[in-house]
Amino acid sequence: MTVYYSCDSHVVEPPEVFEGLDAQFGSRAPHLVTNPEGRQGTYIAYGDTMMNIGRLGIAGNRLDDPKTHELMARGYEGLNPGVHNPEERLKEQAVDGIIGEIMYPSVNMAAFSYPERDVVHAVMKRHNDWIREYSSHDPERLVGIACLPLPEVDAAIEELQRVAKMGIRGAAIPCTAPLDKPYSHPDFEPFWDAAEEAGLPISMHIFCGSTPDMGLPAHWGSPGRSIVGYTMAHGGMVSTLAQLICGGVAERHPNLRFVCCEFETGWLAHVLQRMDHAAYRTPEDASPDMKMAPSAYFRRQFYATFEDDLAGVLTRHLIGVDNLIWGNDYPHHDSIWPHSMEVIDRIFDGVPEDERIKMTSTTVMELYGVNPSV
Repeated sequence: MTVYYSCDSHVVEPPEVFEGLDAQFGSRAPHLVTNPEGRQGTYIAYGDTMMNIGRLGIAGNRLDDPKTHELMARGYEGLNPGVHNPEERLKEQAVDGIIGEIMYPSVNMAAFSYPERDVVHAVMKRHNDWIREYSSHDPERLVGIACLPLPEVDAAIEELQRVAKMGIRGAAIPCTAPLDKPYSHPDFEPFWDAAEEAGLPISMHIFCGSTPDMGLPAHWGSPGRSIVGYTMAHGGMVSTLAQLICGGVAERHPNLRFVCCEFETGWLAHVLQRMDHAAYRTPEDASPDMKMAPSAYFRRQFYATFEDDLAGVLTRHLIGVDNLIWGNDYPHHDSIWPHSMEVIDRIFDGVPEDERIKMTSTTVMELYGVNPSV
């Protein structure tokens, strides 16, 4: 029997993750705001960035339904039960036909680009302590991902080593590096050394860049709030892949494992082909450490998540079946929960059973070392 494990789900951080931070950081701390001017509902404010709590935990509801907006206006009270309660979350996994989840932040996606970096360091520690407690209710089915405060290398190494000792199984860094310091920069080498030694998969999730625009052109618009910006968001991940692969990071650290999260995968086959040709055309632009074609490094060390991406499944052999892992994006509003099995049947139509199992269970469980029993 095929079992399914979501490699890209989320938590919605409760108010206690942020309580008391104002005493330490004043108005610079993220804080709860109810019904801000011109809006309804509960928000967490990161400076001028407002994270709408109601929109983050209402999987199963459509944004074009007026009742959904009534639900969103209730803030934390309108969230699905499993968002608050890990025991209820296990029941909601069963409703969707899955046996476990890898869980990323929601509110604290805004932390990665927040310029008040001392605040970020404190918030991420709070987040990581909380996600460990949340996951402890069933560590094989609830796998929380830690947040690391790159580009501050020393702080990120300290937190990486701390969460690894805590038993956390994966960590997230900004999906895009600062424009003036790519991930191939020598300053990052101590972090890559520490990450390789820790042995945790390093994730890079959409909307979690070191800047809110993920380094994309301003005229495209916001990656999260414009049509062109959202459509082209994977451009930020292309740049990151080039830095890590063509910049020699993957060659220098062959045991590092990277996860490209929620950028979908239909673009990957063409990008890998084009990057291979670009490395042939302009080899002087690549690190002298790079010994293989870029696509070979991707297949050796990189994974990419997808939700309902038929194009990615159709080109899976060009990308690498072993490099693709499925997720349902629960509990966000654009999650396919509770219809994941219907979506999987549609996009995996004609896919051999062994390949389906690889993309929906065995790869993600091997990557994070989980073995759920349900």
